[in-house]
Formats: sequence, structure tokens, C-alpha cells
Amino acid sequence: MEIDMEEKPPGRPLIKDSDLGNFLKRENIYFKYEGYNPTGTQKDRISENHVKNAIAHGYDTISVATCGNYGASIAYYARKYGLHSVIGIPSDYISARRDEISYYGGEIIEKPVKYEEMVDYIRELSASNGWYDASPGSANSKLDYYSYSTISEEIYNELGRMPEYVSVPVGNGTTMYGVYLGFKRISMKTGEKIPSFIANSTINGNPIIYSFLRGYKKIRELNPDNIQETKINEPLVAYRSYDGQKALNVLYETHGRALYSTDEEMLYISKELERLDRLSVLPASCSAVSGALRVVRDETCVILLTGRN
Repeated sequence: MEIDMEEKPPGRPLIKDSDLGNFLKRENIYFKYEGYNPTGTQKDRISENHVKNAIAHGYDTISVATCGNYGASIAYYARKYGLHSVIGIPSDYISARRDEISYYGGEIIEKPVKYEEMVDYIRELSASNGWYDASPGSANSKLDYYSYSTISEEIYNELGRMPEYVSVPVGNGTTMYGVYLGFKRISMKTGEKIPSFIANSTINGNPIIYSFLRGYKKIRELNPDNIQETKINEPLVAYRSYDGQKALNVLYETHGRALYSTDEEMLYISKELERLDRLSVLPASCSAVSGALRVVRDETCVILLTGRN
């Protein structure tokens, strides 16, 4: 595996028009594909900024709890800019990209706990060791919102207007909230309406979808014993969403929708995108396709595909 340290920055290409024809049966759906980023995920947008922020504040180590993608991204950029990285992974996670993280020089810590418990553990470890904590919900998480807001700017610049819908996969809700903030900033300048958001996640457990579908205005955590983690849903499944309240507020403010997808649906769509468009998409990202096809009719919709398979 070769590391290209001169690659294009995160966010390219800006937007990919769907040409899937009979499969999508839509001419008004666009893809915002994050798989072309250096480690194949939207996490590259926040990881590079966190690493630079850590360096600017004098840290020599950056840490994160991850189900895989974020850890690979942090390890990549830490190596690129000369920081040590510590990556916490629940030991039962299947799709954790451990070999890649090790290749980039990341120090892996594994524990037989759920993701949320690993976040807490890494937060405590970072505080006691003087590390920069890049995990969701940390003191540094405002940087996530700014970084993800650049997705909205790219969509708007490419389309030349606001889409009616944006469909986003949600786990912690951080990406969706950041994209919302980007559109809100554009709306304040142009007077255009912010898109309605379609939040999509796994049927096996996500507080944002659960709370919205039941009409709750305050996010409800789920029972950890009812969460079913699989190889497909690991990036989405959660009993606690760290930016869940912010994401839930976005759904109400934009008159959005929230939908579940099964592992079978996500895997099927991922295979079809590969077959028909030669587009490698992480199955969990395909929840956003599933949701858009259920909601969108003649309106323009941008589907955020957050990672490659």
C-alpha cells in the first residue's frame, strides 16, 4: 500500500450526477460522493483539521474512538503531519480497518465494549495523558461542524442553487448537523430556503430516527441491550448519538424525514451502485439512497454517500 501525500484535498469531486437510469428511475437525484477522499470517507474533512488544530495547540498525540473509518482517517493525517495517533476500537467490531490504521502508524487500543463506552474510555485516557481528543462530543467537536459545512458549499456551488432535499446517513448526527449549518449560512446570504433533510440509519438502532419517528422533541437514548451491531451497520448503529439533539432539531426545523434501512437493503444498493455505475460505496452510506427513493418524487435531491466500500 502506497501513501500519496500529494493527493487532492478532501471534497473532490464536488458532486456526482447520477446516471443509474432504470435503477433509480430518477433524473433529479445527485450524488455527493466522499469516497474519492484520501481514506475514502467524509471523515477526512474533519481529521485533517483536527490534526492541524492539535499541532497548533502544541499536542504531540491525537486520539479517537472509532468503528474504523474515522480511526483510519485520523491515523493517516497524523502520519502525514507528524503526530502520534492512538485509536480506540471495540474489539468485537469487524470492519475496523485495523491493518490500515497500523500501517499509518496508529497505536490501537482494543476493549470488549460498545462504541459509546470506548468514546468515554478514550476521553478519560486523553485527559489523563494530555492527548488531543478528536472523538465525537469532545471539547474539540465544534471543528467537526465547520469541516462538514464545506460539503454544503460544494453542493451549492456545483448546482448553483439549493436542492429541495438532502439525504444523509446518520450515526452520531454530526455530519448532518454540519451540512445543515453550511446550508444555513448560505441561506442567510442568499435568502434561499434550506433543504429538507432526510435522515437515514439502521433498523437495528439509532436514537435520532427513533426519537423523530415517535415525535419526541428531546433525543432519547436507547437500551444498549437492544442494539444489534453487524458488519453492515457498524457506522450507523448507536444507543447514544453524540450530536443527536442537534440532528433531531434539524429534522424538525427543515420539515425533514427519518427512515430506517435493513442490512439487506443497504448491501443490495451498494452492489447495484458498483454494478451499474462502477461506484464503490460503503453499504451503510447507501441508507441515504434507500431513504431518498422513498421520499423524493420530482424534487431535486442530493444524496450524501459518505464512504467507499
